[in-house]
Amino acid sequence: MKPSLALNLFLLYSQILATPVENVIPDRVTLAKRATCTPASLGDTQQDDTPAIAAAINSCGNGGTIVIPAGKTYSIRTMLDFTGCINCDFQLEGTLKSSTDTTYWSTVPAIIYFNKISGAKFRSLTGTGLIDGNGQAAYDRWAVESFARPTVIYVVGGTALTFTGFTIKNAPNAFVGQKGGAQKITYASITMTAASKSTNLPKNTDGYDIGESTYTTIKDVIVNNQDDCVAFKSGCNYVTVDGITCGGTNHGLSVGSLGKDNADSVKNVYVTRATMINCGKAVGIKLYPGGSSHGTSAVSNVTWDGVDVQGCDYGAQIQSCYASDASYCASNPSLAVLSGIYFKNFKGTTNSKQAPAVANLDCTASMTCDLHFTNWAVKNPSGSTVNYCANIDGSPGITCTSGASG
Repeated sequence: MKPSLALNLFLLYSQILATPVENVIPDRVTLAKRATCTPASLGDTQQDDTPAIAAAINSCGNGGTIVIPAGKTYSIRTMLDFTGCINCDFQLEGTLKSSTDTTYWSTVPAIIYFNKISGAKFRSLTGTGLIDGNGQAAYDRWAVESFARPTVIYVVGGTALTFTGFTIKNAPNAFVGQKGGAQKITYASITMTAASKSTNLPKNTDGYDIGESTYTTIKDVIVNNQDDCVAFKSGCNYVTVDGITCGGTNHGLSVGSLGKDNADSVKNVYVTRATMINCGKAVGIKLYPGGSSHGTSAVSNVTWDGVDVQGCDYGAQIQSCYASDASYCASNPSLAVLSGIYFKNFKGTTNSKQAPAVANLDCTASMTCDLHFTNWAVKNPSGSTVNYCANIDGSPGITCTSGASG
């Protein structure tokens, strides 16, 4: 074939390919719009809006969106179960308000329950979303008798859940609980507060109880309560806390309590950017003693890095005789193993309750107590700063004085 003829055929063929063909639909995927449901509130606190929200989850929960609009209050008189929520987006812009029926709430584990849910988002896009635990009735009843109380948000199992941008107030018990092998759970930009209108304080209002689970992130949150700010409980693994403010006379960032009944373990915890205000302790570990009725606990690779102590009793505390009397603990010392426990870049001033102490690190001679302090600059307002220590392995990096207890 002559070169000129070949060139002409090529140009002709190219024009045919480039010419648009009318009435031909391109082969492409059409993305369906997410279904959106907005449940209607009955507008009466004596009636239950939970069924309407549950129906919305049932209708739109499979990849859809459920909206609680701003300016609306929904009465939660029975547990709100997120079964049916598969990759759903629950947008809380209004208020979910629990009832004060302590008799009913003592029969269920949670006000809002995530049991083996995957891929859900529970969030407020505007920051106006509120969960009102309405806990005053529980605070007053607890002052008279013990009874079961629900956690506000309870995550049991499941994976890839995110909770962001809303407020929880006046939890009747813990604010958030997590266990059951949950994976990849994130809590961010959440504010939690508990306050009583009577002389009966909010009891057991832990901020975050992180139990058996892996890869949990808590970021840029505020907790103002009367118990643990964050409790790293048995079975938790790979927890990151990045940006937290704890106040309200709470118990700080606590590993435990561990070893009450079983051989408990906590590992791979990293905390940074923590501001601790008026806490019993800023950070610490709570261990039950030894003996046949208790288990032996193991805590490994836990780091607190960048903690600002403001008016707490202690900057750091290790308790090896938790919830027990000294005579029992003397006969049954803890056998716990603490390995790779790091306290880095602490600053600030304690209160004067435990003066002159700023740390009370009580390990037993039977324990492994591998503690490391770097840039420890916590002071006591008395002007004399003391770190009480007992049975720490090697050199912890601070000047120790005997006399630790607890």
